Amino acid sequence: MILFLTLALQAAAAAPPRAAAPPPAAPVAPWTPRLRADPTTGLKSGSVSASSNEGNGRLTVRCDHAGEGIVSIQFLPTQPFAAATDRPVSIQIDGEPALGANWEFPGRATLVRDEAIVTTLSAAIARAKQIKIRIIDPQDQPILATLSGPPSPAPIKQVLEACGYVLGQVPARALEPTPAPAQ
Repeated sequence: MILFLTLALQAAAAAPPRAAAPPPAAPVAPWTPRLRADPTTGLKSGSVSASSNEGNGRLTVRCDHAGEGIVSIQFLPTQPFAAATDRPVSIQIDGEPALGANWEFPGRATLVRDEAIVTTLSAAIARAKQIKIRIIDPQDQPILATLSGPPSPAPIKQVLEACGYVLGQVPARALEPTPAPAQ
């Protein structure tokens, strides 16, 4: 018995100390851009977001690359949306008339990526003090969210620039020439 206890104590003393758990990630302040570059292509992507005052979701301006830079504006609810056909979403900035359009509902979130709509909304969000969002969810129920705007246009501008967009300007895409009709 003593031999067993001695061996157990020696084994415990010889075992390397357990690594400490990494500290939890620090919360990111609202409207703090998260930018990254692909190490192989150098293409930049990123996002900037803020949570609603009601705690029912997060508004995000996002830059992704799929051949070319694509900016989207997304609302990610705390209770994920079911996939559905396009549905109405409106955003009201500082009490001005609401800007509305049909947004995509691919499942989990809702988003808009039409360049003209994204340009208008991102410019409005960049200068906003208060943002109100009204969404008609896939069950035809309204979702209302209010959040504070960014401290300056800079965070929105940084994300747009990662995709080659300029704040307030619809991107000029190179148009492929239309093939000549066969004769």
